[in-house]
Amino acid sequence: MQTTDPEHRRDPGGLIGRKIDDRYEVTGFIGSGSVGQVYRARDHRLEYREVAIKVLKQGLPDDQVARFKREALLTGGLSSPYLVAVTDFAILPDGRPYLVMELLRGEPLYITLHRTPRIALDRALHLIDGLLAGLEAAHRAGVVHRDLKPENVFIVEEPGVQDHVKIVDFGFARVFQGSGALDVTGDAPLVIGTVSYMAPEQLRAKPVDHRADLYSAAAILFKMLAGRLPYETSPMGTAVAVAAHYRALQLDAPPAKLSDFASDLADEHLLEAVLIRALQPRSEDRYESAGEMRRALANAVGKRVMPPSPTSPGAGVSLWDRPASGAEGEVLRDVGGAARLSDPNAPNPTAAEKRKLALTLVAVGVVVCSLVAALMLKLAFSR
Repeated sequence: MQTTDPEHRRDPGGLIGRKIDDRYEVTGFIGSGSVGQVYRARDHRLEYREVAIKVLKQGLPDDQVARFKREALLTGGLSSPYLVAVTDFAILPDGRPYLVMELLRGEPLYITLHRTPRIALDRALHLIDGLLAGLEAAHRAGVVHRDLKPENVFIVEEPGVQDHVKIVDFGFARVFQGSGALDVTGDAPLVIGTVSYMAPEQLRAKPVDHRADLYSAAAILFKMLAGRLPYETSPMGTAVAVAAHYRALQLDAPPAKLSDFASDLADEHLLEAVLIRALQPRSEDRYESAGEMRRALANAVGKRVMPPSPTSPGAGVSLWDRPASGAEGEVLRDVGGAARLSDPNAPNPTAAEKRKLALTLVAVGVVVCSLVAALMLKLAFSR
């Protein structure tokens, strides 16, 4: 039951004025989501540093608590200027878990889109470039977000910083090994994510990998440029199950063309081609990595400075090959152990090294063939 008490609305978790863990002094309430409340706090070990503290609501089912803990585990090991930094995780005396994050100043993309339904091409490309850079870092570490949407794309605005993207809310994220389908929430086929931005394989409760995030990123870019999504969506306020069914009826349909809804971009044929590829219903028909999609977008609009060469999605060796406790820790350790078979941090061979290796293999093959031929001749004459 929700209270209408104004004081409760200003401090629903009853934390303002308290000092958490003898370190974080809670100074204000930022906002509330479906599973948690976010507060502003001052870190007394670094006196001038402000942080955001996300506290889980009381009375939630065990799977929500497990998901919250997993968010702390996953994001605490990630490092990128395009990903929100998580610096601490602990439990309040009343049993509520909380995590400490960097305090972001600015607004989520969905608020920007509410104010400006269509974003200018240059700005939209700048924002999606930051989003893809953050995804590349997460995917390199073996983490797929699974719930990308404008609400989870934060635009940082500070003195000297403008339109800097930070990806937030990894509550639905999971660790993956290569293209595997290990889901740390269990083996039950669950539809996880926000229906409007989901990749088709997610709506079908199929295994997902990093390419599901690329689909969502392309849908976000389409929304920024055209003011709508590249496919029909159910009316606002529709129940999740109904919305999922509505989308399921058109999952195999090709995406709409950007030029059909943004006539001013009708000449951007290369940009259109990038969006069409990233929005393919089958994941294997999309880009192989966020870095590849990022470079394709830069090339499509003729950027003189290209993003760095794309990295391959990894399996999180450096992140997850460490002691952990509990069932989730066991799963994460298993992923880290399996990941050692293919280390994403291993340096890629140069073209010269590849040619040298190929010549060496040919030489070895010639020697082996010569030895086999000599042995056969010797056996023939010995008869």
